[in-house]
Amino acid sequence: MSGDTSSCVPALRLNEHDDVACLLGPASKDDQIEVRDTDGAVVDTVAARADIPRFHKVALRDLGAGERLTKYGEVIGTTSSAITRGDYVHVHNLVSAKVGVGK
Repeated sequence: MSGDTSSCVPALRLNEHDDVACLLGPASKDDQIEVRDTDGAVVDTVAARADIPRFHKVALRDLGAGERLTKYGEVIGTTSSAITRGDYVHVHNLVSAKVGVGK
């Protein structure tokens, strides 16, 4: 977590145990994403491995296929394929715990 963050895409990690952060602006592949906690403190910086739309999720750690994924401090789904730190997390690689949406 070093270097110039003036051009970073902001993101919010809602709980310290979350596997993902929610982007507050769109990110392009290779953009740096500055992750803040709910107090506004910078807690991580991660490079986007793909284009990620505003308000969508970026992975903060590597996850294998079939692992539970946490957001809001709660399990929101199960990975349907391996996810690498910086990946776009959405229905193409996550099955929702609530409605079974995704592959």
